[in-house]
Amino acid sequence: MRLRPLVLLLPFTATAAFADPITIEGPEQSHINLSRPDGGLPPAVGVRNIQIFRASRDKPNLTDGKGWTYNHHIDMACWKGRLYVAWSSGEKDEDTWPWREVYSTSSDGFTWSAPAELFPQGVSNPLRMHFFLAPNGRMLAIAGLRRGEVKLTDKNRDTLVVCEILANHTLGPYFTLLTPTPASGSEFFTNSTDKGFVEACNQLLVNRPFLEQQDYGALLGDRRMKWHESDDKNVTLKAFSFFHRKDGALVGICKKGWVTVSTNDGDAWSKPVIPQSLVTGTGKVWGQRTSDGRYALVYNPDHKNRFPLVMVTSDDGVTFRDMRVVHGELPIQRYVGLNKNVGPQYVRGISEWSGDGSWKDDAVWVAYSVNKEDIWLSRIPVTNTADA
Repeated sequence: MRLRPLVLLLPFTATAAFADPITIEGPEQSHINLSRPDGGLPPAVGVRNIQIFRASRDKPNLTDGKGWTYNHHIDMACWKGRLYVAWSSGEKDEDTWPWREVYSTSSDGFTWSAPAELFPQGVSNPLRMHFFLAPNGRMLAIAGLRRGEVKLTDKNRDTLVVCEILANHTLGPYFTLLTPTPASGSEFFTNSTDKGFVEACNQLLVNRPFLEQQDYGALLGDRRMKWHESDDKNVTLKAFSFFHRKDGALVGICKKGWVTVSTNDGDAWSKPVIPQSLVTGTGKVWGQRTSDGRYALVYNPDHKNRFPLVMVTSDDGVTFRDMRVVHGELPIQRYVGLNKNVGPQYVRGISEWSGDGSWKDDAVWVAYSVNKEDIWLSRIPVTNTADA
């Protein structure tokens, strides 16, 4: 009789252990106090927050030359010893003309160049990602291909423009990528006389996880993961980030905390679930492997609010703990605009496809917007990922 309760409990225990692909342990989530901008949580030790760009309508000569106040949709890369941060910039409203994609670079992470256009204004629109280091060693920059001065929706971001970031940190000519579109005024990439560039573009186009980062797999067509066609209307797979955990599986994390896993590098994916212990909303979740061989997730730990920005860490990419604040300030939003949430949000770091290994630093670097106005960067020493 003593064995019967054990036999009954074993199936439940095994099911519970494998039900969620990610688990957040520790008491911090239950202690969050959103009457405080840092949630009342302990800070990450030694974190340094750097403002890359501050919007100003009154002093455009000190900012972007235009005085535009909507800045968002960040991505990061490291290339030839420099950090790159790209973002989308609009006059004042989300996804509304006038618009352009800009970027800034730094050789030390603390002093940043003035924003320059990634593509000429009128050519591009925002994506979830902007940098791809091809297996042949070429670094590409991409954006959505703009089709007129219309308001952007999920459905009109289904093709790309591309250029190469050269070894001297200048930009090569831009081409249409993915779908030939003569009306754009640019040539299709296969018309380039640079065989290495054409090869790099083709290597990008066959990389399904990289392209899956765009909302709903819109850039993959019939190759996108089948869960985008789910009958469950609550399954909204937007703004993926990916990392390979220690067992080789590829983990994808979306807005609202949706998580899916692939054991064959993106050919097939597990049914997406929202882990019960991963509390987050629509401000993105960033996941990556750290330089010490461990893992970090950076996100906003609330279903509604996009603050504070926190990090949890793991030794296996499955069980995370030790929630610490990365950015705990909540400045006043200075400019009105369409869909402008407050807080540090839409965080991204250097992905598996955007770093050439030339940035040598034992730290996690992540970029994000604050209030969809200013662009910030955080350097988080990997001592924060060490086992307690």
